[in-house]
Amino acid sequence: MSGNHGFSGIYEQGDQVNYRRADIANEGRHHTINAQGYRPKDQNKAMNEMIDEHIQDDVADRYKHDPTYRATMHGNEPSRGAKVDAEIQQEEAEILSKKKEKTDGMPGKKF
Repeated sequence: MSGNHGFSGIYEQGDQVNYRRADIANEGRHHTINAQGYRPKDQNKAMNEMIDEHIQDDVADRYKHDPTYRATMHGNEPSRGAKVDAEIQQEEAEILSKKKEKTDGMPGKKF
């Protein structure tokens, strides 16, 4: 038996997921792939690849900016140094946001 049977969650690789046309068009705006011209099965494959690319980009970004993320991704507790680094980053972000609030109201500020 072949065909499109069952729920999409039971298949590997997500090849049973059917995406809406609006979702396909939206993803095509952010990538160089125009999946709208593909056959329906190939559209699903292209969409899965684009979504996987988004996930990989998000993970890479978090690796760069969150010192505790690498350890938590591997199921470990972050080291004390990583926790301290995360606290320092948070404090610096708060200081920068306060400075930005103070300078936003300054006359003559260029946008």
